[in-house]
Amino acid sequence: MNFQIRSVNTRYDENNNVKSVQVAYAAKNEERTISVNGNLELSAEEYAGNESIEKLEEKAKNHLLNEINKDKEEGTAE
Repeated sequence: MNFQIRSVNTRYDENNNVKSVQVAYAAKNEERTISVNGNLELSAEEYAGNESIEKLEEKAKNHLLNEINKDKEEGTAE
């Protein structure tokens, strides 16, 4: 699957320190028969060292897989 980071929004606390980062992503397979959009929120600590697009794409991929597997475990996947 091809993952693309669509946007990265930084949230700050009252002292102007990074509080969290919202990452929006899109993914599709080569045939474009599957298309997915998602969002994940990273803490400032999780984002530190993962600022590159390549690392964020990997985080997005893991996020999507975790969500799919969570649905399977809960018995809600169809």
